[in-house]
Amino acid sequence: MPRNHSLESLTQKLLPSTRLAQPPHHSTFPDLTAKISDLQLHPTIEVALHMLNSDLPSAHFLVRHMQAPPAVEGMLLHSILHRAEGDFDNSRAWLSDVKDACEGFQPKKKSENQKLDSDVFSQTKGGNGFDKTFVEFVYGESDPDKLIDDVESLRRKKLGQRGEGEEEELEERSREELHKVLEWCKAKFGTELWRDATKAWVENSEEISKIGGEMASGGKGHREF
Repeated sequence: MPRNHSLESLTQKLLPSTRLAQPPHHSTFPDLTAKISDLQLHPTIEVALHMLNSDLPSAHFLVRHMQAPPAVEGMLLHSILHRAEGDFDNSRAWLSDVKDACEGFQPKKKSENQKLDSDVFSQTKGGNGFDKTFVEFVYGESDPDKLIDDVESLRRKKLGQRGEGEEEELEERSREELHKVLEWCKAKFGTELWRDATKAWVENSEEISKIGGEMASGGKGHREF
């Protein structure tokens, strides 16, 4: 009998198996893609789970809906996704936008001192009890760009040039990063049903709306995209 997974059981299964230091060619557990979608969680949580499963196409479909403040969570996941794909310039660009927004500035406009509207900025903050910005919560005192730099450096090296345990250390840092993102999103958005995913969208093209409107999550009815 197929197992009915929960957010907790999926996290426990996927987190130890996540491998993103090298570009994944397919999802780790293909049978879990539909099960993740069936939970109908907040889209940022769903994206994080797909990424823990190395399912980059499913993650990419969702993050394209969350491309501007206040959706800093979707923007950071977009950065992580591009890093996993090997698109390091885009990864850095998305991360830079997240850092700007978390400091209260319009992405790419910090040098011009153009700030976000106060209501938009307030929505970039965390749930109750979170006094850090999203970037501070996920990366602490570490430089967020360092993980991008280190993954890019690893992929440029031949096998014989890599340090002992270098790839494993990057895998662990990547897992911790996504774990932190999940913890933030669970506290901020909750873990209840989000049948209407459009409530989380910030920027949505007509083309993506058309594609999403034709999608159904396996077995539990239609979900709005």
